[in-house]
Amino acid sequence: MVRHKNYPDDLRERLVAVMLQHLRTQDPDDVPLRDLAAECDTSTNAVYSIFGSKDALIDEVARVAREDFLRPQFELADGEPTIEALQASGALYRAWSRANPGLYRLMFVGPSGSDYAPRAAMVEPIRRMLHRLQDAGVLAPHDADTMALSLWATTHGFVMLEMDVWPEGSIDTDVLFEAHLSNSVGRILLPVEVG
Repeated sequence: MVRHKNYPDDLRERLVAVMLQHLRTQDPDDVPLRDLAAECDTSTNAVYSIFGSKDALIDEVARVAREDFLRPQFELADGEPTIEALQASGALYRAWSRANPGLYRLMFVGPSGSDYAPRAAMVEPIRRMLHRLQDAGVLAPHDADTMALSLWATTHGFVMLEMDVWPEGSIDTDVLFEAHLSNSVGRILLPVEVG
């Protein structure tokens, strides 16, 4: 008869929380399970018993990170549909990714690497906001789904360049990002009628 060891009820949450803190700035390979287990006053066996594998734990951390990342995005998308809200959404996106570079990368290339659906959800807040802006008559009548993917791709690309290519202080990325937002949003606005 197989006997299963009992672990504290909150151990799963603690393991996820501690791993999440590490992965804000670290690569998963740089966080040994032995160290993680020690921080949570448990053993590596507990990690395997609860999650099955390190990859499963990391997938759970990626899920929690996505929820944290998307929550304020959806709050803006469900608020008043304004261009300012659309731009604020881009600013939130960038701020979160800069504060959590390890988690940001993890959300797109988690250890499983196969389940695209959670990553596809990353564009949903902007898609929702664009549909609402079109319904309010603020945006030009284009395919909102295509526009959402385009805006998301350019913002994601900017963030990745900022994290991986442009050394800190080499260019004024704040000014550049404001120009990026203005140019991106300006392309999809309805023309102002001069009367």
